[in-house]
Amino acid sequence: MAHWLRRLLSPRSIAIVGASERTDSLGAITHRQLLDRAYAGEIFAVNPRYDSLHGSPCYATLADLPRRPDLVVYAISGLALEQSFDQALALEVGGIVIYAANYIENDREPRLPERLRQKARAAGIPVCGGNSMGFYNYDDNVLVSFDHPPPKRPKGHIGLILHSGSGMTYLANNDARFCFNYVIASAQEICASVGDYMDYLLQQPSTRVIALVLEAVRDVPAFVAALQKARELSIPVVITRLGRSEKSAQLAMSHSGAIIGDHEAFVALCQRYDAILCRDTDEMIVSAMLFAANFRIERGELASMLDSGGMREQMLDLAEDHDLPFAQISPVTTALLRAQLEVGLEAVNPMDGMGDLGRNTRQTYLECGKALLDDDNTGLLSFEFEFRDGFSHYPELFDVARELAAYNDKPLVLINSCSFASIGQTAAEMTWQGIPVINGVDVALRALRNLMQYRPSESVDPEVPAIDFDTRAIANWQRRLQGAGLDEIDALELMADFAFPVVGFDLIENENQLTEALKSRDWPVVLKTAQPGLAHKSDLNGVKVGLVNAEQLGQAYRDLCSRLGQRALLMPMVQDGVEVSLGMKNDAQYGPLVIVACGGVLIELLAERSFRLAPVDTAGAETMLDEIRLGRLLAGVRGQPAVNRKALVELIVRFSALVVELADSVAEIDLNPVIVNQDGATIVDALVIGRQPDVESGQKT
Repeated sequence: MAHWLRRLLSPRSIAIVGASERTDSLGAITHRQLLDRAYAGEIFAVNPRYDSLHGSPCYATLADLPRRPDLVVYAISGLALEQSFDQALALEVGGIVIYAANYIENDREPRLPERLRQKARAAGIPVCGGNSMGFYNYDDNVLVSFDHPPPKRPKGHIGLILHSGSGMTYLANNDARFCFNYVIASAQEICASVGDYMDYLLQQPSTRVIALVLEAVRDVPAFVAALQKARELSIPVVITRLGRSEKSAQLAMSHSGAIIGDHEAFVALCQRYDAILCRDTDEMIVSAMLFAANFRIERGELASMLDSGGMREQMLDLAEDHDLPFAQISPVTTALLRAQLEVGLEAVNPMDGMGDLGRNTRQTYLECGKALLDDDNTGLLSFEFEFRDGFSHYPELFDVARELAAYNDKPLVLINSCSFASIGQTAAEMTWQGIPVINGVDVALRALRNLMQYRPSESVDPEVPAIDFDTRAIANWQRRLQGAGLDEIDALELMADFAFPVVGFDLIENENQLTEALKSRDWPVVLKTAQPGLAHKSDLNGVKVGLVNAEQLGQAYRDLCSRLGQRALLMPMVQDGVEVSLGMKNDAQYGPLVIVACGGVLIELLAERSFRLAPVDTAGAETMLDEIRLGRLLAGVRGQPAVNRKALVELIVRFSALVVELADSVAEIDLNPVIVNQDGATIVDALVIGRQPDVESGQKT
């Protein structure tokens, strides 16, 4: 069965509504580009002001066409577009492209983009746009756009999908070394989301990598399904996500109506499905270029040759910034390098091979390159030297690169140390020959790191052990959490009901209760305020620790009463250990997110945290601890003994399973601190916030 996007993206006939004889009009540019690219299908011009255009009949409306077109391209906007749009849906065309954003002053509600969305989705007809610059289908030579890609660019293997329409200009229409099979400016996604386009591209044999420029994910199930499919097919997905900062997110809302979710939840989603989240579009498109070259690193690390000692030092510095390891070359490789390098040059990796006035340059780099590629610890080789279009001090190095690329199956990448060097023509030619060329060491190292780290695992879902929580307890707490927040006592009771390691406690509301509670407690004890609405109790001097007798306890309780209120909790003093914060935030788009950080006062002092989508398995919990300095604290620092890391890992796994069970009822959980010592892990404070119902939709948020 044909994919529902086939007639949109691979049309056999195209109608251009708003066709024009004005050469600078969107309709004329679209028509001319199709002709210039030798589009093999039919093109229908639609405009009531003309009887003929471009040597062919011009039709007043879509209803007047002799045949139903696969694709309708709108080079008009506003209410005229809406009228024709209704005709296109009635004809059951295969797809629609809308260039205009269609925001109309004093428009009625729902506004035009939303009206178009409702109509298209009811009809089940895909729409690319509005606010789109169209699409390029290089596989079938169908380029539907009013912008122009570089001429003579060969078909490629990068499927690029963008929310930013102008991204077609600076990513797809700028540098010919980046070769695509499809470029799709999905923009407002009136009917067809990023996930739908990904699904289509994943079915194309020419797709080796998918690159995304995202403002938001509007159809989460389709997007997640596409990520899972890409992972199963081992097709990398590289993503630049716009709107990470609060101000950027606000602009994204006004730009295309995007709904920005929590960025950390999106990061966790990418981690779950091995999608590669890039810092910027430069890193994304360069990474895509490497994957499109069919480069994969099964094992080994980076070896590098450079033409400058200074550039080598810069590469070492930047590699450390990006946590990118260099291969530890063998003694045999070291000896081979030493035999080729001039006196004064070090036989190390990365290697500076430029000796006195460049004597024996060709032989030096060729033999050293072969030695590095032959080393078992080398996974790929980068080769940096200075060149510009039409000039190089050592043009023979291009031949060296070609020989090395043919010598070994390991990937070879050329790097120009200057990101601003004019190397477009040379870079395109070398890249088309299978040797990718990258401007700038920093972006090159980030892209190489992405290449080296991409090793999709076979299983998508974490292997979380089956945990049989009491179904009656689940139902009970779901009722209690209906839009409510729990105080510390309730929150601790919740955790205790599911057999979590919670510190024992007594609720104290007067001195008589305090005296009675002491009968079952051993010294030392902790007394802390339980007055509702008080956050950061330690900052308020609301936690009294290490109390060793009745006199100290009485004084502490009277102090709390005088300043904060009579309600307090009496607890045993838990043995010292590492304080950990374990929490959950329920993201509206992606579900519960497990968050681990240093706890107590360290949560703000060491402002770092690790997060994963729930549930988390044992391996995932171990990785979370090692991603932050908490892992080192657990192992013992400054003479402190190591604590029971295994107990904390088990707690994280069990907690992640619980938050999945309670996802419909809980917005946030904060267990802070959890004290981890040699005996185990103990929850000594907790906060639980129930999900609030969304008044408009009736759904919980």
